[in-house]
Amino acid sequence: MNWYQIKKYIYYTNDDYVRDIIALHLKKGTLKAIYNYICQTSFVSMEERFKGIAEDIECDICNAIVTLFLCEKPVLRWYLNSTEQLEMDIDSRFVDSLNVYNKICEFLTNLSCLIDDDIFLLDDVIKEKPLVLMVFKPQAPPEIIGGTKYFEFPSCQ
Repeated sequence: MNWYQIKKYIYYTNDDYVRDIIALHLKKGTLKAIYNYICQTSFVSMEERFKGIAEDIECDICNAIVTLFLCEKPVLRWYLNSTEQLEMDIDSRFVDSLNVYNKICEFLTNLSCLIDDDIFLLDDVIKEKPLVLMVFKPQAPPEIIGGTKYFEFPSCQ
């Protein structure tokens, strides 16, 4: 797929400019591991006010939003609402090149390996049946889904 097709299919902006990232069933200590990975990765950085909070990330920082910079652009937002799921979103307005797209894929693939679980890129998590655009699996290349898979949240029973 060339950059034009990727941008049109995944990062189109005629409906909304946000793409949601989600992973469920995180293990204890995973948020700290994600935080440490972000701090050690050369192409991702975070807001200054969140630097040095690794020890408190799983208890004192809930309901915070951390802006992550990719290629010096505020591409990702990390929502610290739960210790049991990864919630991020991508601001598609800043995904303006194949290089940025590739860095997002590398980042999410590495996170998938770190948490040892699948990460899903959705069109809109608020919809009743969000469309899965991509899946990042541990030890596998990113997979673009052909518009046929919908994400179903597990029931709360």
